[in-house]
Amino acid sequence: MKPLLLVEDSDPDAEALMRIAKRLPLPVPVVRVRDGENALDYLYQRGEYADAERPVLILLDLHMPGISGREVLSTLKADPGLRSIPVIIFSSSVEAGDVDGAYADGANSYLFKPEVGPQLQATAEALHAFWFKAARLPAAQEPEA
Repeated sequence: MKPLLLVEDSDPDAEALMRIAKRLPLPVPVVRVRDGENALDYLYQRGEYADAERPVLILLDLHMPGISGREVLSTLKADPGLRSIPVIIFSSSVEAGDVDGAYADGANSYLFKPEVGPQLQATAEALHAFWFKAARLPAAQEPEA
């Protein structure tokens, strides 16, 4: 089963999302990486992620130390073997430049990351309802030789 890749540097945010995901009828497992460098290693199946399955969907934080979410998004969408994977930006930023820039770089959706609590639960449920019930996801592509 292809996973959902969660790229999130905040442990409290990631832990809250993982708890919520366990209560939702997600049809896929959730794999978390903590930063942009590990996200790219996972996506390109490098190092400890050499045997990682390509994700069916990516939930990507924008503002992380080192390689930012915008850089991960740009790299992913420039790669013919990875660009069809839907990327949902999940950020606490409401700056118009972040939203517009994410869409310009190829994001499929931009969700505001609320505080941990009922709003986060509602956002996760809405994400689940759209991406795993209403939308049809592309088949995850195999890496090119």
